[in-house]
Parts: sequence; C-alpha cells; structure tokens
Amino acid sequence: MISNKRQIEIKKRADKAHQAIMGQNIDNENLATYFKSVGLAVVNADLSDLAATAYTLYNMDKDQPQIVVENALNHRDWIYMLAKKLGQLILGWDYQVSQNNPQVVERLCQEVNQVDDIAILDYPFSDGSGQCPTNNPIEAEANLFAEQFLVPDATARPILQGLDWQTLSTAQLIQKFSLIYFIDDQIARNRLTTLIQEVSQSK
Repeated sequence: MISNKRQIEIKKRADKAHQAIMGQNIDNENLATYFKSVGLAVVNADLSDLAATAYTLYNMDKDQPQIVVENALNHRDWIYMLAKKLGQLILGWDYQVSQNNPQVVERLCQEVNQVDDIAILDYPFSDGSGQCPTNNPIEAEANLFAEQFLVPDATARPILQGLDWQTLSTAQLIQKFSLIYFIDDQIARNRLTTLIQEVSQSK
C-alpha cells in the first residue's frame, strides 16, 4: 500500500516528467519518439528467450540509460512498459548494476546490435523470473507513475469536462479515454475513477 504522501509525490513527478518529455501532447502511441528526443534510447527487441519482457540498460560509453522492450507485446502494453521503466529511473530507487548474469548482457548486446559496454540496472523487485507480485510496493509505485504519466491531470481534466462526463456511462468514458490516450481499458478505468472523484469534489 502506497501512503497518500508518497502517492502525491509520485503523481507530481510523473506530471513533471510528462511536461518535460511531451509537453501538452497526448499521443502516447509515439512515446518512444518523445523518449528519444530527450536522449533516452528505446530498443524494440525479441526477448522471448529471456526472463523479462523489458530491461533497463546503462550504456557506459554513452553515459545514458537505454530501455529494451519485448517486441511481441501489443503496442498498448509496450507503451505502458516504457512508462513503467521511465518511472523506475525517475523515482530514484536504490538499484545496482547487475554483474551476475553475463548471458543476459551478451544476449541483449546481440539483440540490439550493441557494441558499447552496457550493464543491466537491477531493481529490488526483480527476482530473475520476470514476474513481479502485484502487492509489491515498488511494482505498485511503477504502475501509479505509468498511469499518471500516460494520462496526466493537466490534459485529462479538460478532456473529461469537455466530454460532458455526467451524461456518459462509465463504459463510454473508458472507451473514449482508451482511444484518446492509447491505453488499455484498465488504465483508463483507474485514471477516470480518480479524475471523476477530484472533479466532483472541486465543485
């Protein structure tokens, strides 16, 4: 369970990151392009024989992080994974460079045609299986960051109010937000629940 204070902090950092990377743009479908524009490399790769669907690497020669994501994911899940990986970098968890899996490093170097020295950033919730329990607080933080980053308050509130949300069903609102922000229905539902509550309380 994330404390209210921590939730507020994560949301603020996600909103700030969105403003710095995407401004007022909401075309999450092109998120990789926005990442690259601020020097964050994104690589689409076949990770089917590895334990995880995404890795955060550190290119030591270029002194920059790189995100490698499984290309078999559907595009909405692929975008969501990018946002979660960004959260891992921005939230400042105590991660360490993993030196104990040279096979993965070698495999990723081959997959991304990498000639520079790289290291895998190994986060506390990573147990090598690629599976993160949903009750893991760090996983919960990454999910919260990703949802807020992909559907920031600055753009979502005006859109919600412009939809005349009180006359629409929940299913209709979810469908509209899913299309507008290029997100899956569950993320749309989560954000709409919060947004509607906040808009209602502000009246």
